[in-house]
Amino acid sequence: MSSNANDRTTGSPFPILPFPGNALDRWRQAARTAPWVTWVLVLILFALPLAAYWNTTLHHFGFRDDYANLSEAHEQPGKIVAFTASHARPLYGVLLQQSFKRVGSIHELQWLRFAGAAGLGLVAVMLFGLLRRLGWNRVTAAFTAAMVTLTPSAQVIASWATAWPYTVPAILSLGGFMLTDRLGAGRWKEIGWVGAVLLVALGALSYQPSSLFYLVGVAAALPSRREWKLARNLRWAGWHLTVVFLGLAVAFLTMKALYATGVFEASKRLAFEHDPVGKFWWFLREPLLNAINVFFLNDNQGTPRALYVAGAGAAALLVASPAVEWLKGNRQTAGFWLLLLLALPIAAHGVNLVAAERWATYRTVFTLTSVLLVFLVLSWNRLCGLAGRQGRFIELAGYAVAMAMAIHLARTHPYYLIAIPQGEELQILDAAADRVAPRDRPVKIYFVQPPDDGPTEIRYHDEFGSLSTNASWTPKEMFKHLMRERFPDTPDHARYYRLRTGFRPLPEGEQFDLVIDMHKDMRELHKLGPFYAESHMER
Repeated sequence: MSSNANDRTTGSPFPILPFPGNALDRWRQAARTAPWVTWVLVLILFALPLAAYWNTTLHHFGFRDDYANLSEAHEQPGKIVAFTASHARPLYGVLLQQSFKRVGSIHELQWLRFAGAAGLGLVAVMLFGLLRRLGWNRVTAAFTAAMVTLTPSAQVIASWATAWPYTVPAILSLGGFMLTDRLGAGRWKEIGWVGAVLLVALGALSYQPSSLFYLVGVAAALPSRREWKLARNLRWAGWHLTVVFLGLAVAFLTMKALYATGVFEASKRLAFEHDPVGKFWWFLREPLLNAINVFFLNDNQGTPRALYVAGAGAAALLVASPAVEWLKGNRQTAGFWLLLLLALPIAAHGVNLVAAERWATYRTVFTLTSVLLVFLVLSWNRLCGLAGRQGRFIELAGYAVAMAMAIHLARTHPYYLIAIPQGEELQILDAAADRVAPRDRPVKIYFVQPPDDGPTEIRYHDEFGSLSTNASWTPKEMFKHLMRERFPDTPDHARYYRLRTGFRPLPEGEQFDLVIDMHKDMRELHKLGPFYAESHMER
C-alpha cells in the first residue's frame, strides 16, 4: 500500500519454499495482468457476506421494527415514510415502504436480510475497485474490502431486515468519492465535485451515518499522497471534507424546506448537542471503542476485557505507522498521516456528534469502523515492510488469521446473539397462537415481558442479545402476524383474542385464558454467547 508495499515483489510470498525463480516470476506476471483473477476476487467479495450470514439470513425470525414495518407497509401506506422523514430520512422510508410492501409474512423477511447481505457485497466490490485504482495491491485491497463486510456494524445490517437500506447511502457516497477521483481537470472535474455533493446529499437523506462513507475513500488515498507536500495535502483533504459538508448541508436545507412547507413534520428528537465536551468524552468511551474493535462486542453489563485488550492493540498499531515515518525523517508524511488519523474518525461520526442523542449502537458506527479499518491495514502493511523479504509472509499470515477470525465471528455473533434468541421468542408466541381457535368469546391472553438480562451472555443496547418482546408494543405486532398467517382467509382475525402485555405480578382480580410468561420461558434456554464473553471464560 505504501509505495514500498506495492513494489515488494522480489521475494517469495512463502520464503521457506524453494520456488523456481522463473516459474515464480511467470506466476506473478500472470496474477498482475490476467483479468480473470480480478473477476474471481470480485465474485468472492460479493459472495462472502452472503455466505457468512447465510445461517442468520435463513433463520425464521423478525427483529423489533421489522414487525411494525411489515404491518404499516400493508395497512398504512405512507406512515413509514412520514416517520422516517420526521427524522430527516425520507429516502430511507421510501426504501422500507417499497421493500416491506413486497414481503407478505415473517418468513419472507429473509429476503430483506438477503438484500442487506447483498448490499454489503456491493460495498465490498466498490471499495475493492477504488482501492485498486488508488494503487493498493490486489491482496491487501481484497482483504480490506472483505473485512468491512464482516465487522459488528455489518453484522447488524445483515441481520435486521429493517437495516438493509443502510448500505445504499454507503454505496452512494463511496461512488461520490470515486467520481471526484476519476474525472480529469477542467469542466468534467467540476461536474465530478458537484455530482459527489449530490450523492452525499442523497445518502444523507437515506441514513446520515452511512452517508459519510465517502471518508473511507479519503483515508484509503493516504499512501498515494506520501510524496506530496504538506500544504498540498491539506488543500486536498480540505476539498474532500468540503464535499462532505456541502452534501450534508444540502440534505439539511432540503429537510428544513420540507418541514417549513408542511410536507413532513419534524420529530422532537431532532436537536443539536449543547455539551460538546461531554459528547466528545462519550465518543471516546463508547462509539470509538466499539469501532476500533473490529472483532469483539461491547456489553451493557460491563465492557469485556477482550475489548480493552484488542482496543489497546489496535490503538498501538494505528500510531506505529506515523511514528515509523517520523523516525525515518519523513516528518511531513507522518504529520499528515497523524492529522488524518485524528480528524477522519471524528468526521466519520460527525452527524452523531452534532446530534443531541447519545445512543452508541453498532449500526451508527459502520463508517467509523471502516475508516479505522483502513488505517489499521495501512499501518500493518507499513510495519511489515520493515521486515524486508520476510515482511510479505508476515503480512499475508496476519491477513489470513484476521480473516479466519472475522468470518467465524460474523457467522456466530448475529446467529447466536440475534437470530436464535429472536427466533426462540417468536416460537413461544407461535405456540400460543396455535391454541387460539375461533369461538364466541375472544381468548384473553396476558403476556409477561421478559427480564432485561435475556438468554445471551452479551447484550448491547437494542442490537446484539436483545429481545423484541422487551417493548410493550412488539408482542402485539408479532401475535397479529402469527394470527394472520394462521387464519389467512379471515379478514378480522383480531376478534379471536385480546392480548395484554405487562410485568409480574399479573393484574389482580382478572382471569386470563392463557398466560405467556417470558420470564420462565426465556430463562430455561441455554445462555448463548461468543467465546470471549466474561461469563463463558469464567466457567
